[in-house]
Amino acid sequence: MQEYKVAIIGGGPAGMMAAIKAAQVLGPKTVCIIEKNDSLGKKLLMTGGGRCNIANNTPIHDQLNYYNKNKNFLKHALYTLPQDKLLEMFEEKDLEFHIEDKKRIFPDSEDAHDILDVLEEYLEELEVDIHTNCPINANDIEHELNERMEPVFLIENDKISLNASKIVVSTGGITYPSTGSTGDGYRIASKMNHTITDIKPGLVSFNVDDFLLRSLSGLTLSDVELSFKDKKKKISVRGDALISHFGLTGPSVIDLSNLLIEKSKFTILDDSLNQKSDEEIEELELFTNKITIDFTPDLTEEEIKEQITKDTPDNGKMSIKNYMKKFLPANFVDYFLMKINISPSKTMANITKKDKNKIAENLKRHPIEIESLEMDLAKVTIGGVKSKEIDSKTLQSRFVDGLYFAGEVLEMAGPTGGYNLQIAFATGYLAGQEAANSLK
Repeated sequence: MQEYKVAIIGGGPAGMMAAIKAAQVLGPKTVCIIEKNDSLGKKLLMTGGGRCNIANNTPIHDQLNYYNKNKNFLKHALYTLPQDKLLEMFEEKDLEFHIEDKKRIFPDSEDAHDILDVLEEYLEELEVDIHTNCPINANDIEHELNERMEPVFLIENDKISLNASKIVVSTGGITYPSTGSTGDGYRIASKMNHTITDIKPGLVSFNVDDFLLRSLSGLTLSDVELSFKDKKKKISVRGDALISHFGLTGPSVIDLSNLLIEKSKFTILDDSLNQKSDEEIEELELFTNKITIDFTPDLTEEEIKEQITKDTPDNGKMSIKNYMKKFLPANFVDYFLMKINISPSKTMANITKKDKNKIAENLKRHPIEIESLEMDLAKVTIGGVKSKEIDSKTLQSRFVDGLYFAGEVLEMAGPTGGYNLQIAFATGYLAGQEAANSLK
């Protein structure tokens, strides 16, 4: 039976970073990664559309505001490995980075393979053992005393046999199961008496049952505000939306989906922590299926009406279709006018007060009804191992000494823009560091 000081279960970004940091502290041949796939970092290669949006340049104290109830839990991890320290690791291996939209950080090569190559280079230099094609189930792990009366974790099945003083569970969530994320970590944590919060798909797109809208697939709605109502409170996200062949996607849509799903009371796991059937998932109810789009977030409804009134005398012969290009993408105007029952050939001189009111109201609150979520394309998992049961300073279990958690298996999810990958690296770094330091 092989012996290690630290064993990492799951070879994604969090797991690789945990192994690197633990091996830097403990030395060669002391750490291993156990990975169910035939190679490491499968999901990493998909991030940012394969370009790898590795982190976000937003200051940590501002980033924490995105995590609501988990902001205090994440604080120590994110400050332990802030963006500049993370990037330095890769820059030491001659990988350079640039910032897009003032916040999204990408490698200059815009190739996720280069990020993975650097991580694997560190693992090789530090002599971290990699065990691939080794799926680990909850029943494969036992926590007991060895012959020296020391607590150890025994990990054994028909693929592998080893023991480790400490383990880091970094198996990911349950989205993109083709990458190996099938909820294994939830069952391991549950066996160790941890609570698993409601598991939901995060960062998803919206299916919309509107053929005419979907026929505009590929059209970008720039700088719009999407909203839904929570009792009397409006919850909004501002950014770009993209019309697709199934409905709506794009940064603002995907970020709003997290807020909407968090408000929805359902889980996609059954009582055994296995994913429910497609039929059961289709029956899950959202908090609301009604959202609105504000096409002019910098203008009020009154300002729009005043603008139309002001422009009418000089544009009396202009069709409302041409005039509306002032507020909307040209290819979207016909759809918009059809939805509010105004003829596109109507001239500005013939616009009525009722028309102005309808235009202004729908520019500010254009209703969209969500048919369902595009769950197969969920980018992250919302929910996971309950954060209150984990020490935020070390990421060690409060129930089992030597058991650590990192990455998406934890109860949290951030918006798009590199935040989730940054969390994975930061929590992996902290868990690996603390697991190793506890053995010194």
